[in-house]
Amino acid sequence: MDKLKNYAQIRFTNAVLIDIFSHYADNSAMAEFVSADGSVDIRFRVEPPLDPPKNAEQVLSLMFALFESNADSTMGRTYMSHQKEILRETMLRLSHVLESFSDIKMSINTSVPVAGDPGKEIESHTAFTLTRSKTSRTETKNNI
Repeated sequence: MDKLKNYAQIRFTNAVLIDIFSHYADNSAMAEFVSADGSVDIRFRVEPPLDPPKNAEQVLSLMFALFESNADSTMGRTYMSHQKEILRETMLRLSHVLESFSDIKMSINTSVPVAGDPGKEIESHTAFTLTRSKTSRTETKNNI
C-alpha cells in the first residue's frame, strides 16, 4: 500500500476494541492490527472526498466503513467474516469502547485529477488528532 495515492491511516489506543477483535482474529492477524506498543495502526484505501472524523464515535464508524471497503486486507476479511458478531459486541460494550479511545491520530492523503487538465492532480493531506484524557474534580464544602 505504500504507493497508494488515496489512503487514510489511523493510529489509536483502545484496549476494549482490541479485545473484541481478538475474539475473531488469529494471532497473526492481530499482529498486523496491533503495534508492539499496544496501539492500533491501520492503513486503508479511500475514495475521495473523505471528511475527517470529529469525535470517537465518528472514528469508530469510519473504521468499520473502511474495513468493509478494504475487505481484501487481513482485518477487513476478519471484520467481514464476523461482522454481525463484532458489531453486536461493540454495541453491547459501546460506552466502554468509546471511553477507551485515546490518542487518535489520523491522516488522510488524497489525489484527484484536475477537471479538463489531464495529467494534473490536486493533492491533499489532512491530519486529525483527538486526545482524550480522564480528569476528575473534587469539591469540598465546609458548613460553618
